[in-house]
Amino acid sequence: MQIYWSDFAFDSLIEIIAWYKVEAGDNVANAIKKRINKQISLYNEPLLNPNSLHNSELLPEYKKLVIRNLPYIAYLHEDSNGDWEIVDIVHTSRKLPKCRDTMR
Repeated sequence: MQIYWSDFAFDSLIEIIAWYKVEAGDNVANAIKKRINKQISLYNEPLLNPNSLHNSELLPEYKKLVIRNLPYIAYLHEDSNGDWEIVDIVHTSRKLPKCRDTMR
């Protein structure tokens, strides 16, 4: 099992990091990127995998990973090979992924 980023999710991560660079500087942006990646990488471990995550209330076929101490949720979907795709990262104030149609 592996976790990989969709292009759409990776673009969302780039947007998040770009926002932090403008608003708080490079050091904060890099720290945020590391925290998001670290949190997601924890779910590549045998004892802690995406199956242990809660299903999204709005999109029950997706798992939602709340990024600890940050206002973001990563949405994951299991592919046909048993790997997990990060389909988007969303600010919690948005409540929904940017484009629900791209997640189906």
